[in-house]
Amino acid sequence: MLQLHPLASLGVLSRVGAAVLLLATPCIAHADDAGLRPNIIVYMVDDLGWNHISSDAATMRTHSDVYSTPHIERLARNGLSFTSAYAQPNCAPTRAAMLSGQYPARTNNDVYVVGNLNRYSKGKGRGNNKDLLTKANARFRGPEQSEDVAPAAVTIAEALEKNGYATAHIGKYHVGGHRGDATLPENVGFDRNLGGFKQGHQPTCFAKENKSGGFEFSGVGRGDFDRWATPYSRDYVAKRGLPESLVGTPKHLSCALGDAMEQTVGELAADDEPFYLQFFSYAVHGPVRARPDLKQAAKERLGANASGTSSDYIGFIAGMDENLGRILAAVEDPNGDGNPEDSIAENTLILFTSDNGGTHASNEPLRGTKGMLTEGGIRVPLIAAWKNVIPAGTVTNTVVHTIDYYPTCLELAGGKWMPPASEHPLDGFSFASVLMQPDSPRVREPIFYLFPGYMDTRAQPSVVVIDQVDGARYKLTYFYESDDWELYNLTADLGETKNLIDRQRGIAATLSQKIRDWLTQSDATWTPKFPLDANSMQPVGPPPVFAEAEVRDQ
Repeated sequence: MLQLHPLASLGVLSRVGAAVLLLATPCIAHADDAGLRPNIIVYMVDDLGWNHISSDAATMRTHSDVYSTPHIERLARNGLSFTSAYAQPNCAPTRAAMLSGQYPARTNNDVYVVGNLNRYSKGKGRGNNKDLLTKANARFRGPEQSEDVAPAAVTIAEALEKNGYATAHIGKYHVGGHRGDATLPENVGFDRNLGGFKQGHQPTCFAKENKSGGFEFSGVGRGDFDRWATPYSRDYVAKRGLPESLVGTPKHLSCALGDAMEQTVGELAADDEPFYLQFFSYAVHGPVRARPDLKQAAKERLGANASGTSSDYIGFIAGMDENLGRILAAVEDPNGDGNPEDSIAENTLILFTSDNGGTHASNEPLRGTKGMLTEGGIRVPLIAAWKNVIPAGTVTNTVVHTIDYYPTCLELAGGKWMPPASEHPLDGFSFASVLMQPDSPRVREPIFYLFPGYMDTRAQPSVVVIDQVDGARYKLTYFYESDDWELYNLTADLGETKNLIDRQRGIAATLSQKIRDWLTQSDATWTPKFPLDANSMQPVGPPPVFAEAEVRDQ
């Protein structure tokens, strides 16, 4: 459900630049009435693990010293770090959730996984995520799904446009164009689109000379980044402070995306209307290849532990971090002339995050990896910064999900126009009040996951709920294959090492009822997909409510 303007209900005072937002009346004050309506930049990295960065605040000090992300550290020092931010378990579903503000169980957002829900393993065995499930031994079949957010959806870009925003997308999109052009970014509310279509990852990381003598990133973004594909020049490396050793070498794709971002921010900032920019990098999705100087720096950092794979990954992350630094520089000096008089930093919200858990390195202490519904697959970094508005150096443990971005952006945009609930209800909850006052109370319904199919060794038909019970955060998972439950206390056991299902049966029963209520809610747009029985090919429906009093075999 959409919740707007929690600041109004709290009756708090919030300082926003030079404007003072006074919300003492029961009426909801629109953000634009108080001088809000910030520019919004969402920087989403691909496949970056929750703690594959060097910020102590954002990772609860769980990161390895091999990662060096000084710009992310700077963002955290100047902003708010969310330690309990969640996404969907892999690329496309997260992008669809952000674009629609909805769970996959909605008609307009029928995107559960990349590709299809019948990505079985090769081999034998049956059980939970750790075991192999093949089409021959699996009890279920995955239902049909879409790979695109439906044309009928009201996207976050369309909603912000109706609230007076210019909109732009740069980089990976992945949830449009599979069945025609109607779902491409330029047709669903984005005024500008550089690179966004059905592509899921970059086929190359470096530009090459083509037959006509020009340079291109072959197969990337429909050629939109080729204008920035020429080899590194002396002027370019001098302007950016890069090593001279790069002069004449092939351009890295991350640098080209940064070039596109700088130009776009400059153009958007020159206009009077506020803007919303999705900057979705291809990094650090494979193929993992770092810029040569960054790879060498990673080798030196790793020392005797260096390998081609690890140094490329750490260098790839460093390149991603460089682009965050370029975003921060671009909002301080949009036209790039060295004079910050045109700065938009005090009216720009920057949100840095990832689309799912990491896949190229260990996510410890989190369990699992990208594609799994364990914490290593769905917990992601999230840092928010807004100069002189968001309290610097703050941390919050409040739960945020990707579906929450839509209502949050709408609230900050003024919320004068919202998508009709009968056509496009929002499942997310605004966290705008947390941005302004990290310690402010925020009521949020549980987070749910429904996965009705198979994803190689990583996922099988299952349902998950994460919720607060008696001051602690619990996670309950139901596995259709084994008709079994797992319960973890995430507050005390972040690594999901102790299954409490037989010791906390009352909590399991309560949470399982919430799962059933969520799956069986009545709404014309609520159309959850369930696993299909392998014999009858009929959907099996929601899991049973956990029986608190039942005595299980030990």
